[in-house]
Amino acid sequence: MIRCLMLIMLLIAGGGGYTQTIILKQSVPESLEDDDDDFGPNRKFFSHPYTGIGFVVGGYDHESDTLPPVKFGNSFSFVTGTRYYRNYNPFIARVLDYEIGYEQHSLNFSKDHDIGIPVDNADIKKAKYWLVKVGLAWSYQFNFKVKRGNQLGTYLSIGAYGDYLLFRRFTASYESRQSNYADNIKIALSKIDFFNKWDYGALVRFGKTNWSLFAKYRYANYFNDKASENSIKELPRFIVGLNFFPGNI
Repeated sequence: MIRCLMLIMLLIAGGGGYTQTIILKQSVPESLEDDDDDFGPNRKFFSHPYTGIGFVVGGYDHESDTLPPVKFGNSFSFVTGTRYYRNYNPFIARVLDYEIGYEQHSLNFSKDHDIGIPVDNADIKKAKYWLVKVGLAWSYQFNFKVKRGNQLGTYLSIGAYGDYLLFRRFTASYESRQSNYADNIKIALSKIDFFNKWDYGALVRFGKTNWSLFAKYRYANYFNDKASENSIKELPRFIVGLNFFPGNI
């Protein structure tokens, strides 16, 4: 009986030693690109989904026009999309974004402002333009740290974007004087003839790991000549915000 137990223990010990030998002999690939198909934040190709929130701000206008004031915080954009990278080397990459987004400009009415809008502005309470867009962005990314491992690291991106405006709407609300059952009357306009269907501009991003700060400047006009004929001013052109990426990349 004792001899049988000793024989079983020797077999177990021998099997354990054999397993350890296999692990020690396991080979490591000569190039990590061969093991991950050259896909990763610091590899030749990479992609990831993202979401973003931005806020409309006033300021510079390249046509030297007086832009209507908007309510900060209530004038914003929300986007979601996918970002594709083509890394030329550890320092520079080409980046392509595909995204769909929502944007609204809430006009800030006061007694001192005469804002041209496509409806009667007497006794108006609220008014806003809102848009649904789909678009592309093309940029070049410059990495600050070349030896950063397989991660995005800290970077600066500079490029341009273009959008197609799927929906272009204007809504306004007034104090209700025609009904005893409601306090407000709302008006919604669609298929607005002074709205252009395309917009484009410049963008810049500063980011790292799973976030990036961005700024966009819209060079194209939202409104065509029909708007200026009716004293309807162009909307603010700057949007600043933050993109989020899933995971720590």
